[in-house]
Amino acid sequence: MKILAIAFKDVARSFRSPFTLALMLGAPLLITALLYFAFGGPATSGSGFQLPKTRVQVANLDQPNQQASGLAAGQLLVDSLQAKDVANLVQVTRAPDEVSARAAVEDRKADVAIIIPPNFGAVAVSPAAHAAITLYQDPTLTVGPGIVKGLVDQFVDGFAGDKIATEVVAAQLSKRGVSMDMATTQRVAMDYAAWLQGARHYQSGTSALVTLNPRAPAGAPDRGNEVKTMTGSVMAGMMIFFAFFMGANSAESIIREDEEGTLARLFTTPTSRTVILGGKLVSVFLTLAIQIAMLLVAAIVLFGTHWGDSLAVTLSAIGLVAAAAGFGVLIMSFIKNTRQAGPVMGGLLAIMGMLGGLFTSTIPNAPTVLDAVSLATPHGWAMRCWKIALNGGTAGDVFSSFAVLASMGALFFAVGVVLFRKRFA
Repeated sequence: MKILAIAFKDVARSFRSPFTLALMLGAPLLITALLYFAFGGPATSGSGFQLPKTRVQVANLDQPNQQASGLAAGQLLVDSLQAKDVANLVQVTRAPDEVSARAAVEDRKADVAIIIPPNFGAVAVSPAAHAAITLYQDPTLTVGPGIVKGLVDQFVDGFAGDKIATEVVAAQLSKRGVSMDMATTQRVAMDYAAWLQGARHYQSGTSALVTLNPRAPAGAPDRGNEVKTMTGSVMAGMMIFFAFFMGANSAESIIREDEEGTLARLFTTPTSRTVILGGKLVSVFLTLAIQIAMLLVAAIVLFGTHWGDSLAVTLSAIGLVAAAAGFGVLIMSFIKNTRQAGPVMGGLLAIMGMLGGLFTSTIPNAPTVLDAVSLATPHGWAMRCWKIALNGGTAGDVFSSFAVLASMGALFFAVGVVLFRKRFA
């Protein structure tokens, strides 16, 4: 068909123009990219909050307690610190002695040194004995050493259960008028030690320590998702603004060709004026459709934008193309020459964009009056449509906004076509 042939010719000419390409694709992507990188860009697109591993040097000087079934309490502590549950928090390295462990901290090769005393296993099951595990840390650190101390404290608390178990047994026997002798005390301690070393408690590769999962502070948004959400809103606003700009620029080609005389020469051909004007107006829709499709894909590839439900996005795109094309044809139908076109496009479209909320889409808790004002413009309805899609809305959710956009576009286009036909009758 001749209409499509004329339309494709005008579309191809538009895409051969560096200025048109910059207006169509370069400007919206550049503005969005500037804000994207200003707020962290790919640096914040990961999981957000990350806690570095604490480097730990362990000098295990403990000797297995032969009186408690060979309980190797020091080795149990080392195994618990090397368990999978805490592997994302601490990185454990063995040290041959206390001097080496302390030297590693002083040389900044480790953050914390743990020195387990030689009698730790014996003391662990002896109600009256005491021993101290030494923690030697880099004084400039706080969080990592605090975590290590908490892990060690929790482990040692398990052995404190031996004393509690002994006291409970003594209390129960006392109620029955039976005194607890040393042999019974030793047997309770040995039974508890056997349980502690058994399959139900600290095993090699498994920890009874509470699993720690570092997270960002409660209520704090995920930084990566926050940047993506902001980028999506900015990209939508820029896409709408430059779609309306491109709609007017494409329709301006009719006025430009009229001034250059090429339109008059086309009118002398056997092709009717209706077909010629129809082809040029169709090219406006085709140019905008290609522009929107390319911007949607570019935002996904460059910024990781998730536009939302595919059908909702399709309706939003169709509504935007219809409204922008219709509005561009309408305002250009009133323009007499290209000298008037520049100020009208630069001034009118900028004002409409501001009233439509295209530049305030990322402002939190914006006054509700701005929403009311924005819906007096096609730009505002387009922004509303894309916001719903970006927030996870379905096709049903965006349909009312799409219907308003499509109706506006049809009305604008119809009036513009009538005025152009009268002009070139």
